[in-house]
Amino acid sequence: MLDLTALSRHTLSSASKGIPDILDGVTIEDAPKRRLNLLRDEFPAPVAVIRESALHANIELMRQYTESAGVRLAPHGKTTMCPQLFDLQLAAGAWGMTCATAAHLRVYRRFGVPRIIMANQLLDADSVRFVARELAADPGFEFFGIVDSVAGARQYYDVLSKLPRGRALNLLLEVGAAGGRTGVRTVEEALVVAREVAGLSDSLRLAGIEAFEGIFPGTPAEAEVNVEAFMKQVSEIALRCDAEHLFDESVVLTAGGSAYFDQVVKALGSVRLSRPTKVILRSGCYITHDHGTYATALDRLRQRSTGSIFADHGFEPALELWTTVQSLPEPGLAIVALGKRDVSFDMGLPVPLKRHRQGDPAALIDLRGKAEIVRLNDHHGYLKFAGLDLAVKDRIAVGISHPCTTFDRWEYLYRVDDRYDVVSIVRTFF
Repeated sequence: MLDLTALSRHTLSSASKGIPDILDGVTIEDAPKRRLNLLRDEFPAPVAVIRESALHANIELMRQYTESAGVRLAPHGKTTMCPQLFDLQLAAGAWGMTCATAAHLRVYRRFGVPRIIMANQLLDADSVRFVARELAADPGFEFFGIVDSVAGARQYYDVLSKLPRGRALNLLLEVGAAGGRTGVRTVEEALVVAREVAGLSDSLRLAGIEAFEGIFPGTPAEAEVNVEAFMKQVSEIALRCDAEHLFDESVVLTAGGSAYFDQVVKALGSVRLSRPTKVILRSGCYITHDHGTYATALDRLRQRSTGSIFADHGFEPALELWTTVQSLPEPGLAIVALGKRDVSFDMGLPVPLKRHRQGDPAALIDLRGKAEIVRLNDHHGYLKFAGLDLAVKDRIAVGISHPCTTFDRWEYLYRVDDRYDVVSIVRTFF
């Protein structure tokens, strides 16, 4: 679906993190022909890998869920910023993709993403002009920006009014929570902005409502209560805008990160408007899941939605980092070649998963519950263990918590089968 031709012909360099000499000068499309395996002594440490079986299982499970719930999916691409993975998501039926920044937007269009929700306001004239040019050049391209103020609406309008008349720019009214990020805070404020956008209909189009519910602090139970109340407010604003005929011909209602999307479906799926309505989820982290934040969130979701597809199936952690034991300086302490420059630590430290030793007939040894990474420096991890046979140069696999802040540390990641044979290489664009 996307145009990945140029990307597939991109040449790898061993000066890049995780790329061995054997792949220096090799193109991405030719790399699998080298028949490499992550468990052989061919790769520098650390390297980032995506397990192919889990990746496809997660994409298929989210497809089944959204289809059964009667909603659509525009995954937040900021998680991976990887066009090859975007292509898999779109091929599996994703309605579009969500982006966060003007730079992301340009990457998406470079590879031909056909429908984009931009989950931040475009306040620089150059980016607004870029969107206008893309809309004029490609009749099949759809763009949905957001707005949360009269000043923001007028910024869009002022730029567009100086350009040749084209398609009206779709804007989604952003609703926010008190103490949170962007977005109008009250129904009254929302209506003021919505009326402003509707009144500039020669250049702007009020296309729906946008919100993000994953920002509430407190315990999981407290957050769930706040999400429910917040989504009721979002629903009320949609109904009030519809009652004043401020929307155009059809309406998009969109929210849904990777932790509370079932509550979004329940709330927005019950909103009845006078115009055709699409509920769009924007979950991004589901594609690789994790061993921490989102693993816990999935457990909570199962408790809330006992009759859903997740009662019998769950997302699988697909993202692993493989490193080596560099030193065993003290009893029960291993220093591994993995640090803050390589792995997320904002929502929990990496989780040791497996040990592999060259020539060991036992092959992979399960480390869960037997070892813990307790601290990270820039390029070193402190792994405490008990009752384990570890040696210098042992390869260690770790899982992560929060995929977004691991992907952005890697330009290249290896997609591997269950034997850890390299089946492809993906490139990110952060």
